[in-house]
Amino acid sequence: MPDWDRKQGFDLTGKRALVVGCSNPSGRAIALALAEAGADVAVASASLDGDEVMEAKRVARAVEGFGRKSISQGWDVTLPTNIQVGLKQIGKDFGKPNILVYNADATLAKPIEKTTDSDFARIQAVNQSGAYYAARSFLKEFPEGETGRILFITSIFAERGVENLSAYTTAKAGVLGLSTALSQELGSRDITSNCISTGWMDWTPGRGPDEIGANLLLRFIPMRRFGKAEELAALSVLLCSDAAGYFSGQVFHVDGGVSQHL
Repeated sequence: MPDWDRKQGFDLTGKRALVVGCSNPSGRAIALALAEAGADVAVASASLDGDEVMEAKRVARAVEGFGRKSISQGWDVTLPTNIQVGLKQIGKDFGKPNILVYNADATLAKPIEKTTDSDFARIQAVNQSGAYYAARSFLKEFPEGETGRILFITSIFAERGVENLSAYTTAKAGVLGLSTALSQELGSRDITSNCISTGWMDWTPGRGPDEIGANLLLRFIPMRRFGKAEELAALSVLLCSDAAGYFSGQVFHVDGGVSQHL
């Protein structure tokens, strides 16, 4: 595919990105958008589930189809040593990333009194702890003297209460706090930290059918449809670019306006 005519500031040529998490379509969409904008893109799964590991490999091949450099790894983001070792290896084989996109997502819809300790621990480990471990390892391996971007893909459920999502909301709210804290800690190093908060997307578990007449949920979404992975892509490129050098500590909603309705 030929390069598009990128405006100065939005061109990611020379940047090295790492996208973590391929269990939903946004991981692929963001990785390919960054590649199209000029970045080399490494891809890591968030778990050692065979389907997700294979998807990471497929995304890496698709990145290479843009003429960019890529590499894929199988990670378990609940294991901090696994992440640290993986990032060191990426640094050797691919180059130290200066962009991190954390897209790992584990969901749970259960009443709080039916949520077990293991349920809660898993949701926190993938969504919140994994984000922390990935950011920490990314910064330990960060190339000296370069500008950096950290982008967490999270959920409106971090900010809005919805029945039976207490464990998930707890984890995602923690990611927002992490991003805010990092924006303060890293600002003097010219490294930004932001979140993209998604609403009901066309891969959201339990969303129901796509037809308004058959799905009451769609009546509460102003745009009357579910979001698509590609609708995260352009915003991700912007937030990872030099054009967004003064955006930090922010939460950008991609939700069809529903967060203003709830």
